[in-house]
Amino acid sequence: MPYKLIYLTRPLLAILFFGSCISINAQTVFPLKLSESKTYLADGNNKPFLIKEFSAWALIQALSEKDEAAFLDSIKQKGFNTVITGIICNAPSQMTGNPPFWQGVSPFNVQWDFSTPNEKYFEHADRFFKMAEQKDFFVMVLPCYMGYTEDASQGWWNELLNGKNDTLKMKKYGEFLGKRYQNTNNIMWVLGGDNNCSGELFAYVNNLIEGMKEFDKDHLWTGHFDMNRGSVWSTDNKPFSKYIDVDGEYVWTESVLFERGPQYKSELSHHNKGRMIMQLDQSYEQDVPHFADNENYQWIRRKMYDGLLSGCAGTSFSSGDMYNQCYSFKNWKPLMNTQGMQQVSYCFKLFEKLPWQKFIPDETNNTITKGRENFGSKDYICAARASDSSCYVVYIPEGQSFEMNAKAISGKPMRMNWYNPRTGEVIKIGTCETRDRYGIDPPTGDDWVLVFYDVNLNLFGTN
Repeated sequence: MPYKLIYLTRPLLAILFFGSCISINAQTVFPLKLSESKTYLADGNNKPFLIKEFSAWALIQALSEKDEAAFLDSIKQKGFNTVITGIICNAPSQMTGNPPFWQGVSPFNVQWDFSTPNEKYFEHADRFFKMAEQKDFFVMVLPCYMGYTEDASQGWWNELLNGKNDTLKMKKYGEFLGKRYQNTNNIMWVLGGDNNCSGELFAYVNNLIEGMKEFDKDHLWTGHFDMNRGSVWSTDNKPFSKYIDVDGEYVWTESVLFERGPQYKSELSHHNKGRMIMQLDQSYEQDVPHFADNENYQWIRRKMYDGLLSGCAGTSFSSGDMYNQCYSFKNWKPLMNTQGMQQVSYCFKLFEKLPWQKFIPDETNNTITKGRENFGSKDYICAARASDSSCYVVYIPEGQSFEMNAKAISGKPMRMNWYNPRTGEVIKIGTCETRDRYGIDPPTGDDWVLVFYDVNLNLFGTN
């Protein structure tokens, strides 16, 4: 029989709570750059930057500058450091205000003519980027959100094809953006927007990018394409893959992955392929249509923790309730403290403590030796080891028992803590000796995180 790790009763354990609010870190030194390994982003002081992105598509268009500032302050308190948004928004069926106008100001002097940008509108965008930088926010920004081709009310795809516009005008728009934002420190460009930009759209979008790159040669690029047409990863869209620096994974529902899923399976297949990977624009809390990906909180947690243990250097979320989604900004303030926001903040708080930038996904059966469940099932136990063996983190999705070889972690005794992803509670267990066979029983049948770390580290306060 293996040595059994017995879950002790609570009066005998040190129990801590991280709480839902997250302390403000030291100022990020923008611009960000790819690390030497090209697996994560780092700032000007080489401090690793884990992307914690809130999907806020109409942020630049929908709110007054006062409300934009209040919104960024609110999500920062939950640990977010990044937003994804379009510099121009055109989705009247979803977004608040009167898109594409901001406060009555059109982005163009001539309707649907992309070669006539309105200075007043883009001065507002300038101020937004500067304000975001002052608040330590990275902005993943689309030159124009293209939108689903099945719905002409969403995005810009049909306006691009309007008779007032053409491919040469798109290049002029790209040149305008490239000149204007080449020295904006805190942005990364995003291609697409729920659209593969194929067929007759290709020339318009390719000209836009080429125009931007004539002047803006340094900013990183990722892509947000049409997952329903197979472009789950930015690099899946082959005509545009040459522009991609950060490979973003856009999976609104895991069902679109088919045999490539669940998500961790797809993520493990993409990590260590020469590009940084991240979870891009996932988990819209209580969104419609009603899939488990966005309504089942264990699924939301599972995808996030699995991803960060499977090579992703960033993750994302957008809060909502059954009748109110934050991406619309119609009534965003009540959505700052939803159940999803609380639980996502607990995930961020944990990874703030961990040397995540050193994590290497554990795809072997040398450490978790039994009970890991079948690879490809949603109950599979994902885990990662720090490259210096100072830390080993396990996400247990269904509270299942399993066995471990503790010697395989580092060969030295390790501290052990349970972390409750539903509450932010830390339960200190003690020291794990270098036995080659441990039986692990999580405290309950819910999902749990188990953290092993070097006895010389002090990740969770006094040991």
